[in-house]
Amino acid sequence: MAVTLGAALLCLGLLGCQTVASSNLRLAWTDLDAPQHAQGHSWHLNSAGQVTLLLSNPRSRKALCAVVHGNWQGEALEIPCVALAPESGVVTSSTTHAHLLHAGVGLDRWLGCNSLSYLAEGLVRDHAIQQAVVDLAGDGGWNVELMEALSPGLVLGSPAYDLSTRGWPLVPVTEYLEAHPLGRAEWMVPLAWMLGDSAAGAQAYMQVRDRYEAFAGQHGVGSQEPTVLMGSVADGVWHAPGQNTFVARWVEDAGGQYALTQEDQNSNVALGLEQVLEHAAQCDLWMMVVHDPDSFTVSDLLAQDPKHQALLDATDEVWVCNTAKHDYFGALVVQPEIILEDLISTMQFGGIGPHETFKPMPTP
Repeated sequence: MAVTLGAALLCLGLLGCQTVASSNLRLAWTDLDAPQHAQGHSWHLNSAGQVTLLLSNPRSRKALCAVVHGNWQGEALEIPCVALAPESGVVTSSTTHAHLLHAGVGLDRWLGCNSLSYLAEGLVRDHAIQQAVVDLAGDGGWNVELMEALSPGLVLGSPAYDLSTRGWPLVPVTEYLEAHPLGRAEWMVPLAWMLGDSAAGAQAYMQVRDRYEAFAGQHGVGSQEPTVLMGSVADGVWHAPGQNTFVARWVEDAGGQYALTQEDQNSNVALGLEQVLEHAAQCDLWMMVVHDPDSFTVSDLLAQDPKHQALLDATDEVWVCNTAKHDYFGALVVQPEIILEDLISTMQFGGIGPHETFKPMPTP
């Protein structure tokens, strides 16, 4: 059931109370629970004894938003606070959010999404079609008229969106900045809590965790530790996840060493071709993430830039994950063990994994 925005969002900056700096919230409030792997969310009791979900940047730990059920009862804050109304509808800015909801608590209250066109085939896409989930794509990211008509009580979005001028109840979801694959999947727990069923989210997450941890120890002691670098190229610029990222952790949990030692606040490091070549020459495996409706081949790589031949010459093996075939940014976020199992197969045994998420780059 949709609710009015006025009932869903409490503008604390107008209360005139003494503010509490976001950096001091964790000291001022009582800790209730902390996630096992995620760094971007935690539960506390605020000064009024009200259960509060605190959302943060997993890298800087800067507090971004507080979320409560019902009206806010605590002190005024320097960060936004979203007060959730019962049974409020939710819209999402990412297909990832939809998959996190689906895995943890279900999609019964999902009203709209501004990235529906990116949904891969599967249960979430089927639900969107059958239930007529509204496509909210528009100028600046959102269709304003449709958003106002839906009047959602909760907007799950990237912190990059500035919706404050419209008064929309934005909750920033920063799962993509988590440093562990399980940290990303664990976001299904706070999303389930916001929709009123944290137990379902916690139970679903524990099943994901157990499956992942079962594979994480399979590479064995004394097995080879190949050096691996992952990345993608767009408009001539290579982007590789930095050292402290969930991608690097996937490689490590599969028994390898991640080649890139640089870190970046936004998780991805931009590299020139010369830098890529330097890293590739020291790698046993270069694993690319691409999006191609057909099949990404050596010819496609060279068509982007003939100088990429030097990359092929410098690297022992090039493997490709085609996101047009595998829902890398959606369903696989809540199934991180699938990527891990395939990485183990490739890195330790040189073969294609059972889920075929990575394959050798084909020649023309």
